[in-house]
Amino acid sequence: MKYLVIGLCLTLTFCNCTFGKDIIKRKLVTEYTCAQRDIAVYDIEQRLKLKRTAFSVTSSNEVIELYTNQNKWLIMITGVDKITCGFLGGQQEFIFE
Repeated sequence: MKYLVIGLCLTLTFCNCTFGKDIIKRKLVTEYTCAQRDIAVYDIEQRLKLKRTAFSVTSSNEVIELYTNQNKWLIMITGVDKITCGFLGGQQEFIFE
């Protein structure tokens, strides 16, 4: 067991020295636009004319929803506190239309 621990320490030290210069660390901070769920869903469906086409529940009990229409899409995340945040959205366009 002692030799296993020593070998593991040497391996990690070797990997850190050899590949350490190629590893880049970045801290990402993101702010999302959020609202109460009923307000967000009303706005999405009435103003943006998007309909929920798929949803999933995460291991932390958050709901991830996909809203779409003919060429727009939006991914929303709702937490257990019933606050919904816009996560990602876009517009689908084809260059050969």
